[in-house]
Amino acid sequence: MKTLLAVASSPRKGGNSDQLLQEFCRAAEEAGWKVELVRVNDLNFRACQACDACAKDGLCILKDDMRDIYPKLIESDALVMASPVTFASLNAQMKMFIDRFQCWWNAKYTLKKPFIPEDAQHPGFFICVGALQKKQYCENALQIIRVFFHNINHVLVGELSLRGYDAKGEVAGDPDALAQAYNAGKEFIAKISK
Repeated sequence: MKTLLAVASSPRKGGNSDQLLQEFCRAAEEAGWKVELVRVNDLNFRACQACDACAKDGLCILKDDMRDIYPKLIESDALVMASPVTFASLNAQMKMFIDRFQCWWNAKYTLKKPFIPEDAQHPGFFICVGALQKKQYCENALQIIRVFFHNINHVLVGELSLRGYDAKGEVAGDPDALAQAYNAGKEFIAKISK
């Protein structure tokens, strides 16, 4: 059975990005995939300390919950990440999570030994949702994801950016938005299963 690693960064369980991710993952499960959910806000981890110790071996010296995350990413077959948009960017939880992959950057670029080889890149998808209607607020978050995926040898297969949802769980009242997330999951799995 193939595994989809789902990374949710919202601190609000049942919030808008959570609900969209849930629909996306429901489509994957219906297609026979196993979904492993990681809630970034529930992890006990520190921000990258920029110590550059990982330049020696590609391993982070911090002993915290991120040590369990790195192998999950290697072992999974695909990745989906969901974040609310905060101040025109990913939220702090997701950015802190991404920054802890500096060790993977060093493994790939300094040591020339990436944890996921170039020829075995994993497919990925990004979901973001924000309150403001301006398109550029989601575009800033997407640009960070593009760079992150490139650095960890994942291919961004698709993305879903929804705007105009602010109150916790507000998106649940919009069947069209939930259908977009479900259909995005369905199309993503179909595309990468070919």
